[in-house]
Amino acid sequence: MKIADIDTPAVLIEKSIMEKNIRSMQRMADRHGVDLRVHIKTHKIPELAKLQIKMGAVGIAAAKLGEAEVMADAGIKDIQIANIIVGETKIKRLLKLHRRCRLTVGVDSIGNAIELSKAFSLAKRVLNVLIIVNTGLNRCGLSDNMDIIALADNCAALKSIKLVGLMTHAGHAYAASNKNEIKSIGRYEGERLVEVADFLRRRGHNIDIVSVGSTPTAKYCSAIKGVTELRVGNYIFGDMTQVSLNIYRISNCATNIYTTIISRPSIDRAILDAGSKALALDRGAHGSDAIVGFGKIVGGGGIIDRLSEEHGFVEKASRRFKVGDHIRIIPNHICTVMNLFDFAYLVDGETVLEKMKITARGKMN
Repeated sequence: MKIADIDTPAVLIEKSIMEKNIRSMQRMADRHGVDLRVHIKTHKIPELAKLQIKMGAVGIAAAKLGEAEVMADAGIKDIQIANIIVGETKIKRLLKLHRRCRLTVGVDSIGNAIELSKAFSLAKRVLNVLIIVNTGLNRCGLSDNMDIIALADNCAALKSIKLVGLMTHAGHAYAASNKNEIKSIGRYEGERLVEVADFLRRRGHNIDIVSVGSTPTAKYCSAIKGVTELRVGNYIFGDMTQVSLNIYRISNCATNIYTTIISRPSIDRAILDAGSKALALDRGAHGSDAIVGFGKIVGGGGIIDRLSEEHGFVEKASRRFKVGDHIRIIPNHICTVMNLFDFAYLVDGETVLEKMKITARGKMN
């Protein structure tokens, strides 16, 4: 099967570029002596998670319990939920998942730790947890050392909770204006987490895991002595967010949206069959405003200036574009785009190698 035979819009994954990205990140983690834990929220495909593990990753991270369940169904045994699990319904599911894999979750409040401990105590099981530390994103996580030690002490007192380490995500690096700022954020991310780990160890807590990571900050935070785990997701594909931050080149981007020109209503406008339901409306993770348009047309030829649900508006369109032409678009934020499709096509040049089900898409709870 050739790419030209695929109905549009569709996600294409260039195998050679993807595998090069996987090898590159794995080599960097190995060079720094840290475990690589791959965040599957980017691709949401169990077969790709297994490939990453085969190429050296110690396990996966998931953003949602539902994603983790999909990966466990596929036979993946080492799963970290890089999020907070709250409420009776989800905790019942967490208990079931815990029976099937090595599982770790994040916590940042005493109340949640108690809630988890009660449920796991009744089931006569012990849950490994990581305290989430805020290193500047100001999302979840504790900032003050006294709050952190209070949570650690409470975890130690709960018989069905085992504190095994710390985690953070410096996602605010996505809003950085230059590489020096990214470097500064990344180094602080690693240094702050190591500092907190040492603080807790001095007070009698065993902190085995010091987990950091984002694709932009990866090479800086993983180089800090004392960091044990690098947690990254976007690196496998890349997107225009990474390009805008000078982390990746266009040539490193492994995914395209394959779309068709369905109208040329004027000399400088072309209309695509890929709108917000295919390209998503955001212009980058955590609010990056350094991106022009809603994706980059491979080879140029105009700016995707507007989206409606089913249509993309290409302004300043190339005269060469005509109705029926297929073009490729590098998405702004591949993680959200992958959540919009049921399948992706693994390709080698113009040849389709495999149609892959995006099994963990839509797993919002």
